[in-house]
Amino acid sequence: MTDAPFDLLIRGGTVVDGTGAPGVRADVGIRAGRIAAIGSLDGSAKREIDARGRAVTPGFIDVHAHDDAAVLSTSMDFKLMQGVTTDIVGNCGAGVAPALGDGLRGLPGVEIVLGPLPVATWTTFGEYMQAVDDADLAINVGCFVPHGIVRARHLGMDRRAPDPAELAAMQADVDEGMAAGALGMSTGLIYMPGTFAATDEVVALTGVVAKHGGIYMSHIRDESERLLEAVEEAITIGREAGCPVEISHHKASARSVWGKTADSIEMIEKAREGGVDVTFDVYPYTAGSTILSAARGVTREIEPDAIMVASVREHREYEGKTLGEIGELLGIEDPREIVNRVLADEPSAVAVFFSMHEDDVRRVLAHPLCMIGSDGIPSPTGKPHPRLYGTFPRVLGTYVREVGLVSLEEGVRKMTSLPAQRMNLPDRGELREGFAADIVVFDPATITDVATYQEPRQYPAGIDYVVVNGEVAAEHGRQNAARAGKLLRRGQVTA
Repeated sequence: MTDAPFDLLIRGGTVVDGTGAPGVRADVGIRAGRIAAIGSLDGSAKREIDARGRAVTPGFIDVHAHDDAAVLSTSMDFKLMQGVTTDIVGNCGAGVAPALGDGLRGLPGVEIVLGPLPVATWTTFGEYMQAVDDADLAINVGCFVPHGIVRARHLGMDRRAPDPAELAAMQADVDEGMAAGALGMSTGLIYMPGTFAATDEVVALTGVVAKHGGIYMSHIRDESERLLEAVEEAITIGREAGCPVEISHHKASARSVWGKTADSIEMIEKAREGGVDVTFDVYPYTAGSTILSAARGVTREIEPDAIMVASVREHREYEGKTLGEIGELLGIEDPREIVNRVLADEPSAVAVFFSMHEDDVRRVLAHPLCMIGSDGIPSPTGKPHPRLYGTFPRVLGTYVREVGLVSLEEGVRKMTSLPAQRMNLPDRGELREGFAADIVVFDPATITDVATYQEPRQYPAGIDYVVVNGEVAAEHGRQNAARAGKLLRRGQVTA
């Protein structure tokens, strides 16, 4: 208890501290951007929030985001309004740094996934991180060095192994980014040019990450027919490099492998017993989203009603329609011909792929090693996957309250302390005295995602307040002018 005035005092809520411990009724006092006290608090405050009947939790950490450019130039409302106070970018081996030279800011087509790219003021990854640090951030940001960009910087889009000098140059880029405070390195082994990298190349680069105490984060090489082999490769990389592994958006993404997450999780558990530190994350939907051109690499039969075009630049009549519906417009029956026709008109098309089974989503989500990542594509137009706006409320509304898959405390842990510890963010993810005051106040009885596939740009319901570093950044469905976000460097307590 303290009589000193607080900047903000959140009174009477049920404090769910992020550790998984049962919620307790308490006040939370905030001073100078940090949690100053928790308990039955006396004293005054510049502002008080009545949280009676509400849960008070740490701010949510999105461990898998593609907002590398968006954090520099947008209000990040699509994340902030769902309670996300920390965004982890640089995933799937894609990003905007280090610079590729020749005026390129990223891989060909990267703007499709990352949104409009800002004018680059950086060359190295550390300089990009400094640009993030200098920006007027709405939420906190942590960064992964993207393998695909590093590879393209030295090998272009060549389908070959690097020579010793090229590999050394790639290692130097990873080392520079890690020394600047990156959380680790990510790969997208299903996308060019990451798909051209052999396992030994990734091991050599991940070894650099390990020396800095970072993480290897991977969109593995296959999430369908060769799912188990791809998981085994990720485990092998972690074992040989001596580095923790995070498997991104873990799923079984084809009807032929539905149920295989039981086997993949068993593999992960056995790897952990053998000394390899492997965890994973998930988004709470049975559909994924990526560039439509990925459908060209699908070897199985394409179901025309299982792919929906989400965002295009010109032919807006395609948006929100399945391949079957677009085929009717164009007079084409073959799904592959429809894909080719759309891509001929719109090479930048983004699509939603309905490819997973609910049982797999629930199995992955319920596991204690699993954390939450949206994998949202910050498209400024069209109908992006609803996960961009609804991931975290969906977990709490659907899978905690309605389904009872996990408790409220466990659901919050998956979004807060678990990712904070995994990403080595020492003063985040818990409501604890001395920690940064990233906080969400919400109604457990009403929190829910509102975003749909047809109308995705909708804020969730049931969130009353979002606090970023002690500043009220959103309240009752409206974003405030506060821009209190910070760059979060690996292992460092923020000032």
